[in-house]
Amino acid sequence: MNIKIASITKSVKKKAIHAPGVLNEPICYAKPVSFSRGIRVNLGSHAFLFISGTASVDEHGKTVHVGNFLAQAKRTFKNLTELLRSEGASWHDVVNTTCYLKDMQYYEAFNKVRNQFYKQQRLHPFPASSCIEANLCRPDLLVEIEVIAILKRLENNGKNS
Repeated sequence: MNIKIASITKSVKKKAIHAPGVLNEPICYAKPVSFSRGIRVNLGSHAFLFISGTASVDEHGKTVHVGNFLAQAKRTFKNLTELLRSEGASWHDVVNTTCYLKDMQYYEAFNKVRNQFYKQQRLHPFPASSCIEANLCRPDLLVEIEVIAILKRLENNGKNS
């Protein structure tokens, strides 16, 4: 059996993902944080989107819907949708999500919101997913989601090149 392993001799080109209509950059927070909302990596005919943990935060970096789990979950999905859209992607391109809940007591409510959202998006199959209880970066956040998406790159004039 011959196995070939390709090595990458140069750094892969990457670019930051932005959705300023719904989210500002973490470096602009009152207490700046050094991370990108997401990174796009183009590899051959496909693009990979690695979206950082995203939560119920507005375009000014403020937590919205404090204390309201359902509203925070819905805002989180809205923010993720806009980040995907900014790169010409949709939830149909999402292959994996990692969901962080402040407390697993919210799992049933989270699953209900997620199921409803995925049904509205007409997703089949659903993305692979893990759900983890964790202390989130702010005490008032109740849910945070990371996303990995893969999409075909469009030719020349396509938006998502």
